Amino acid sequence: MVILKSICISHKEDVDGIVSAALLQNGLKIKNIFLVDYPNLLNVLDFVISICARNRDFTRVFICDLGLNKKNENLFVEKLSVLKSRDIDIIYIDHHYLEPEIKQRIISLGIKLVHDIEECTSVQIYYLLRKRLRRSFSFFAAAAALTDYMDGKMKAKQLVKKYDRTFLMLESCYLSYVISSSQRNIEFLKLISRKISTGMMPHDIKNSCKLVKDFSSKIANAISAIEQKSIHMKNISYYQHDLDLPSSMIVNFVLGLSNKKVGIAYKLKSNMNSYILSIRGSKECSTHLGKLVNELSVEFDGSGGGHDKACGALIPQTRFTEFLSKLNESIQ
Repeated sequence: MVILKSICISHKEDVDGIVSAALLQNGLKIKNIFLVDYPNLLNVLDFVISICARNRDFTRVFICDLGLNKKNENLFVEKLSVLKSRDIDIIYIDHHYLEPEIKQRIISLGIKLVHDIEECTSVQIYYLLRKRLRRSFSFFAAAAALTDYMDGKMKAKQLVKKYDRTFLMLESCYLSYVISSSQRNIEFLKLISRKISTGMMPHDIKNSCKLVKDFSSKIANAISAIEQKSIHMKNISYYQHDLDLPSSMIVNFVLGLSNKKVGIAYKLKSNMNSYILSIRGSKECSTHLGKLVNELSVEFDGSGGGHDKACGALIPQTRFTEFLSKLNESIQ
């Protein structure tokens, strides 16, 4: 008997992506997992296309928690159409902003699109598979919502209130730090996802305690430098770093210490002559940052996008000052 196989491509940089893959592993018994960041999404899709061409046992591909931007959205749809032409079922589950035209093109290809900007990807997957999952797995979906700052949304709120909030916050942050400290170790990230798929709590993952302790020390040591060296404009505060820490972690301190509507942490990617930016908005920021950054980054020869209060961008060094100026003017 031929056993049909599925592939999951999920985001590797945060709890939502890792938990999304874990829920699919448990609920649908998917064993073929690819964990990627945004810049490598298209390359991994090419690899998956080649796998499906060589092995007809693969019949289904899940893509989770991987948002698009104006620079890659058309290529993304083209690659999905190649998979569809080979009779591969595609399920794209995400919560980042999607251009209406791209959304319609995806649907018109016959792809199952599960898309809700109001709920993180893990919460959407949990509700899709809840009949196949033990109720205790709602804990991990709640953890993903908490670390994605989406725990106040309607479905997420129902999951979060089931648990002691202090314990949920502890395990959520613990898992977030383990993931952030292990970005260069894909095999360990896969192990984390597999362990979560068995119901293992983050604090029980092997070597996780040391990873969290060392990572916390790095962050604590960085706070003073962030406060002293951040540069302030009318609406934004930005900080360049070369620390062995993700910008997505540092940016929260840039925002919190600045009293501005938007905080930016950025790092040089020398092989591309560009800066990688992590951008966060305060409660006072009424602008949808993901949508704005998606539009502005293309104007300045880059790429970007994300949520309303949290997004990222890749901006060429030569256009960076212009980008900051336009972004500052556009914030409301």
